[in-house]
Amino acid sequence: MAKKEDPARVKLKNVRLSFAHLFRPQAFGDGEGEPKYNCNFLIDPSTKEGKANLRAIEDAIEYVKKEKWPKGAPKLSEGKICLRDGNNTEYDGYEDMMYVSASNARRPLVLDRDKTPLNEEDGVIYSGCYVDAIIRIWAQDNKYGKRVNASLEAVRFRRDGEAFGAAPPDPDEFDDLDDEEDEDEDDRPRRKRRDEDEDEDDRPRRRKSRDEDDEDEDEDDRPRRRKSRDEDDEDEDDDDEDDEDRPSRNSRARKRRDDDDVV
Repeated sequence: MAKKEDPARVKLKNVRLSFAHLFRPQAFGDGEGEPKYNCNFLIDPSTKEGKANLRAIEDAIEYVKKEKWPKGAPKLSEGKICLRDGNNTEYDGYEDMMYVSASNARRPLVLDRDKTPLNEEDGVIYSGCYVDAIIRIWAQDNKYGKRVNASLEAVRFRRDGEAFGAAPPDPDEFDDLDDEEDEDEDDRPRRKRRDEDEDEDDRPRRRKSRDEDDEDEDEDDRPRRRKSRDEDDEDEDDDDEDDEDRPSRNSRARKRRDDDDVV
């Protein structure tokens, strides 16, 4: 028995991915709401494929509105419906496009072309590439208001496209380096890091204790002892005694002559 199709479930083909948060949830607004996986799918209404995608989304929107409000759906502004006109935004690449916003608190299935599961580290899926996607349209009517939303179910990479956002840096923007410049750079004295200077300045100085300061002051204030006159005389007497005990040159010479005469 064939599985019954869900009228609210839409398969999008060859749509352009934008604001992709497929691997890590993102909080909306002021960040107080529940983080969700989310993205936008850009649809070109001028192409046959784009027209088929838009028709499928619009049919699903009408279906859930009748299911939710059988007595008549309320009039909803564009901001209250997941399908919107890209000309009403200032985002790059949105001009003349329609887009559908989809989100989910649960991580969507993300696949490569061969249906191999993808992770963020693979770098295959990015904002700007083209994908196939599965979304489910549903109507909301609660304390947060009346809306028609799209639940993000699955995304499969289809082909590369021009990435949204800043272009990757070009290696040619760097000038070619000269070996002589590197040698000059090596000979240049190394400039002391600011952190090192700050560490040196911040190092606490050893503070003298109060007792050490008192000792220094006592040493400076202590009067020098003056030699007494008797001590000076004793020093002079010691010098004189040394001189008297030391034989003179003349007496030694006379002694040598007397010894010669005796011989």
